[in-house]
Amino acid sequence: MRLTVLILAMIAVAALAACERKAKPVAPDPDVPAEEAREVAAADAYADVGEAVNAVAFWSHPSINFEGLLLATSGPAIAAYSIETGEQRASAMIDGPAGGVAVFYAGVGPQAQGYAVVTNALGYSFFRIDGQPGSLTPAANIGGATARFCVGRRGPGNVLYQLRDDTVEQRAITFSADGGVLLADAAALAKIEGVAFCAVDDRSGAVITVSEDGAIRRIDPASGESFGLAIATGVKPAGAALFLMRTAEPANAPGGAVALLDGASGAIRFYDLEDGHALGSVRIKSTFDLTAVESATAIAAGSGNYGGVYRDGALAVVTAGPGAPIRLVPWNGVLAALQLPLGENVDPRDPSPAAEEKDLINIEFVEP
Repeated sequence: MRLTVLILAMIAVAALAACERKAKPVAPDPDVPAEEAREVAAADAYADVGEAVNAVAFWSHPSINFEGLLLATSGPAIAAYSIETGEQRASAMIDGPAGGVAVFYAGVGPQAQGYAVVTNALGYSFFRIDGQPGSLTPAANIGGATARFCVGRRGPGNVLYQLRDDTVEQRAITFSADGGVLLADAAALAKIEGVAFCAVDDRSGAVITVSEDGAIRRIDPASGESFGLAIATGVKPAGAALFLMRTAEPANAPGGAVALLDGASGAIRFYDLEDGHALGSVRIKSTFDLTAVESATAIAAGSGNYGGVYRDGALAVVTAGPGAPIRLVPWNGVLAALQLPLGENVDPRDPSPAAEEKDLINIEFVEP
């Protein structure tokens, strides 16, 4: 009898322990932000209310931080807005509807020449970008464009990467004697199923891709090998951007964040550029003069110093909702909302890693 009672007691204890184990919460997926999007405030808004903006990109001034420009495509045109004042500085017409836009620099430092490239019905339109008061000078029209593309540095030059049929294609950018832009024929770099967006780490030349299923990958530009970085589940990306910075700890180590836009909600998720872990997500809230962003169609990241509240960089969000279509959020505001440390931003004109300080010679004086 005692043995029977003892056995029943042991079974009860085992069952209770099993229930307790089942009651423990399941660990969250490390690739998915565990909390709801945190609110951030946009500091400025650009373009006319009701204007249908397709894409945006940042241009950094060679010597005056607050003279940077925000480029936007809309209809058959590209426009350049002063980040400091919001006024339109320049515009240019394009053959057919303007699509995506990207900015790149030929050369390094203040003397580097900035260019914008825009997709249109016939191909790519290239423009030279000059500073005060801002100008967009046609540099070339080249066929063979795809709807989605990105541009960035590889070694001393630049490469345009275009996305076509689950393939990342590469086209080297060169220049003619008179300053015109030349584009090499497309060559396959990597096969990525469902690839939808791309961005280039100008420090290493690595290509970051985002697929329709939320998979984030890094491509080695030399070999074409791709490596999984993260998977954003429960979202169909409507846009992506790459923000480069140097980490606070360890000091000046290469770092950054991959941004994914959930168009339906307007929330932006962030993933660490180095190891892919989820950093959190943000949503633009309403302020006394700007409405909240409840849905969005495109984003862009500016890693440069654009002066004032944008001294650490900026995040641009395009919305089709009420109010001005482009909202600009200071990058330091994004990091504050995510409770992340602020590292040094990366100059898009000179993105090379910060030079390490050389060891000093310690001279010890000995009294005779």
